[in-house]
Amino acid sequence: MSDFSVIGKRVPKLDALDKATGRAQYGHDLNLPGTLVGKILYANVPHARIVNIDTSRAEKVRGVKAVLTGKHSGAHKFGYGGDNTPLKGDKVRCRRDEIAAVAAMDDDAADEALELIRVEYEELPPLFSAEAALAPGAPLVHQDRADNLFLRYNYTHGDAERAFDEADEIIEQEFFLPYVTHAAMETSFALAAFDLQNRLTLWSTTQIPFLLQRDLSEALGIPGRDIRVIQPVIGGAFGRGLDVYPFEPICALLAKYSGKPVRIAFTREEEFFATAARQPAHVKMRSAAKRDGTLWAREAHALLDAGAYISWGAVTPLVMMETVASLYRVPHAKFVADVVYSNNIPTGAMRGYGNPQSTFFVETQM
Repeated sequence: MSDFSVIGKRVPKLDALDKATGRAQYGHDLNLPGTLVGKILYANVPHARIVNIDTSRAEKVRGVKAVLTGKHSGAHKFGYGGDNTPLKGDKVRCRRDEIAAVAAMDDDAADEALELIRVEYEELPPLFSAEAALAPGAPLVHQDRADNLFLRYNYTHGDAERAFDEADEIIEQEFFLPYVTHAAMETSFALAAFDLQNRLTLWSTTQIPFLLQRDLSEALGIPGRDIRVIQPVIGGAFGRGLDVYPFEPICALLAKYSGKPVRIAFTREEEFFATAARQPAHVKMRSAAKRDGTLWAREAHALLDAGAYISWGAVTPLVMMETVASLYRVPHAKFVADVVYSNNIPTGAMRGYGNPQSTFFVETQM
């Protein structure tokens, strides 16, 4: 063992001293000269057409430097599903939809401005489950789609149908897996600033700085070469930072229109309300065995409620499929998963990325 430089040796944690002494700079520690406070007005209705937004009174609040709505964010869409915009101008698809945003000298001015914004809605029938969203005649969450099914995963090996007919023992169960939030110690944060050449620098609690650069380019309609993403020390993420969220391009838009750096720091309430969570799943599963104890077949049908917008969380069925089909040696397996739009909060990647859910229902049957 003495010949090894790493194996069997104590390796100092590179950032341990900075964190222990308080020198580490987290997003919430960051500020630039003249930085404004950015805040977001959320819809608080699950499904509606936006009839009118009146920001005239908010714009007159002392200390307010910018008030933005959907007309300021353009038609650029972003995200894994290419279905989201920074601010919504025509339709609300879930309660956390971002309707307007303000940049002000302090929190009090920003809060006052948000309270003075008036939004008129024409409410639409909401869809609060994947089952309701797939029902015949269900209203469309996104009008440019034929239905609310975003994607179906369909995997098989062997002949599962025949194998269940040949099995000696069959177990069938139904599982309902709930939302789970990341609950990182540090809430979501962004700080945006443009230089004199109109190049953007954005500090973010992201886990994917290079993918965020690409997504910001799509959301803002500016070249990626003009965007620099800086990742400060992060106070926990657990998959939360694997997606781009509207507050990040909104922060950049506020900085653009105000001409000042802008920071958006979520409250704990916002963290639960306005970031993604692990998507709920309804799973029907059966496993079959021979009398000698041989695991013979497994079949799972999963229905995942992705919420109003599609994120990288829609890829978790790939991991579920691997667990169902290969965690144990099983000669016949079938896995089907439907990822469905609804008017619930958007869901995303979370620690384990599908494996905790699928391991739970596989091991329960074992």
